[in-house]
Amino acid sequence: MGSQKLIQDQQQIEAILKEAKFIRLAFSDPETNDPYIVPLSFGYKDNAIYLHGSPKGKKIDIIRKNSKVCFEADIETEVMPSDDPCKYNVRYRSVIGKGKAQIVEDPGEKIEGLTVLSEHYGKKRPFEFDEKKVKKVAVIKIKIEKMTGKEYGF
Repeated sequence: MGSQKLIQDQQQIEAILKEAKFIRLAFSDPETNDPYIVPLSFGYKDNAIYLHGSPKGKKIDIIRKNSKVCFEADIETEVMPSDDPCKYNVRYRSVIGKGKAQIVEDPGEKIEGLTVLSEHYGKKRPFEFDEKKVKKVAVIKIKIEKMTGKEYGF
């Protein structure tokens, strides 16, 4: 097994994001200074992450006040046990990034975000989205400002 190392190749970082099933998205409420983190399904394309969900709730409220977010995704995680409990370790590949979240209002851009999400989970184009449902769902786009990758155990 190897040691922890930084992944600097952008294609490898993007490959981790494309394989990951979920991200953990972190926010900070500027009014209370409280952190908030939530696991979410997502899609990734062109240095942006797309999310969808209810147009009401804590994450929407916080984004409206503070668009800065941080995210994490990981793949190939596995506990590596040892006879010595102090030598347990975890094998993984991960990406951590930060960016600015925006609530998408444009119907065409909302459909693009929903398409990216659907493709991430294996659906193939063409898609037909019900206009009424598109209007009712919130689509969030995170413009990634920086992301780094790490791996351990490979």
